[in-house]
Amino acid sequence: MNELFGLEGQPALVVGGGYGIGRATATMLAQVGANVAVADIDGERADRVAKEIGGHAIVGDVTTGAGADAVVDGAHDVLGGLTRLANIVGFADMRGFMDTDLAQWEAQLRLNLFQHMFVCRAAGRHMVAEGGGAIAMVASVSGIYGARNHAAYGVAKAGVMSLARTLSDEWTGRGIRVNTVAPDIIATPRLVEGAGGSADEVVARFDEIAAGDRVPLARFGRPEEIAGPLLFLLSDLSSFMTGQCLVVDGGTMIHFPHGL
Repeated sequence: MNELFGLEGQPALVVGGGYGIGRATATMLAQVGANVAVADIDGERADRVAKEIGGHAIVGDVTTGAGADAVVDGAHDVLGGLTRLANIVGFADMRGFMDTDLAQWEAQLRLNLFQHMFVCRAAGRHMVAEGGGAIAMVASVSGIYGARNHAAYGVAKAGVMSLARTLSDEWTGRGIRVNTVAPDIIATPRLVEGAGGSADEVVARFDEIAAGDRVPLARFGRPEEIAGPLLFLLSDLSSFMTGQCLVVDGGTMIHFPHGL
């Protein structure tokens, strides 16, 4: 089975790997034989996941160029190379457009777009030198739809998808593929823990909300349901894909919105 994915022994970095979708991605990569570095701004989270999967913990803040270089270079050193990168880092600050000041715009762009630029640049240097690799970044359907009450996040995520297309074009012939996954509503630990009640109760409430919102699959997604597409994009199964965005939204885009 591991031969099918082509990830046996491949040095892989998961940025934001200590929690939620990142943790699920790091776990899946390890399960198919990759040599995984788990990077997180929280050292305890990185250590915990690294121990769970037999990987390596990297601690750092990728929202600055120097911080991203340190994380990526540290992963390259501990892994002895770098051919796979998954970047999950991001968070939506929910507020109306008129209530979003310049500092909040800058913070959202730094967290949700600039850090992808920094990490891709650092990883790209290694992948070019080593003859290729694959990068998968988490975007969002908020970069495809209008992003009511989180405009800065939506703009940033649209930028992530554009960045993937541009890097795919610039790195043509260098063996580097760059793709994105755009989730919709996902029951991440951050959402579940912030909602109050037991995890099962909160997820059940979320699923009721999704059904009421006419999500065709009638539930929120789970972190592993984003990790799976990320794994696919990093594997040989997607070897003829680059510059693409996989929308993982429970089918929301497929139905006519007006209830007729």
